[in-house]
Amino acid sequence: MRYFLIILALFFTLEAREVSSFGAGSLDSDNPYGLSESEKIIFENKKQIRVQNRQISDLTEKLDGMRSVVESMSSKIGKTGQKLNELNTQTNNDDLEDFRADIEELKRVQSENYEKINAVLKKLSSMIDEIDGSYVTKDELKSLSVKKKPTNQNRPAKLSSGDKLKKAVALYRKKYYTKAFPIFVELAERSYKPATTNYYLGEISYYKKRYSDAIVYYKKSVGYYDKASFMPTLLLHTGISFHKLDDDENKEKFLQALLSSYPNSNEAKIAEKYLN
Repeated sequence: MRYFLIILALFFTLEAREVSSFGAGSLDSDNPYGLSESEKIIFENKKQIRVQNRQISDLTEKLDGMRSVVESMSSKIGKTGQKLNELNTQTNNDDLEDFRADIEELKRVQSENYEKINAVLKKLSSMIDEIDGSYVTKDELKSLSVKKKPTNQNRPAKLSSGDKLKKAVALYRKKYYTKAFPIFVELAERSYKPATTNYYLGEISYYKKRYSDAIVYYKKSVGYYDKASFMPTLLLHTGISFHKLDDDENKEKFLQALLSSYPNSNEAKIAEKYLN
């Protein structure tokens, strides 16, 4: 048991280095993994906003270019109109018709440019509205997994946290992972039996082959309580998760800790196969 505790202490002391090497939990990475459900939503929002900001920058540059063209044309129309007035006072010949035709053409092109500017402005406004509407605040994140209460008078009684945990475990045992996962997330965010809820979140991630996510949840579970009855399974699945990620060093640490602390367990027998 002493060896096991030393291994866990070393592992969590070096947690920052391991997260860095795998990119788990880093919202600044281009392709992060090991994020919680809330962090995944934040990352997707940040990525969407970066794309929209680039589009807005391109549209703004295009708008500035068109405005410059329109200003140049307005100046040209003014000069041509002035010239036309001078000709009107001097004579009446074919030059007058040419100037009139030039002015009409310039007005037509200018009108088209104004329409293009208005179209770009509408698109910019729409994109800005989309950014404001798509960003999820921290307060909104807290309520993502909480269902709205029924408005009718016959709404069902609100389940206690204990009952929700029982329901989630029952769904998990039936392998209804998609239904069980958000309930465990809600309970974990409320810090209700966090060692247990994070363990089950790790198990669901493990069975769905999201090994990096599983490791993060297992770490959280051990951090809350390292003597739970599910520790042999947690150590085994953590070791196998590292094995799937081709991290033999950490695989060895966890499987050896399992063999040292729970040598007679069924999980220890499985661990030996991965160490041979």
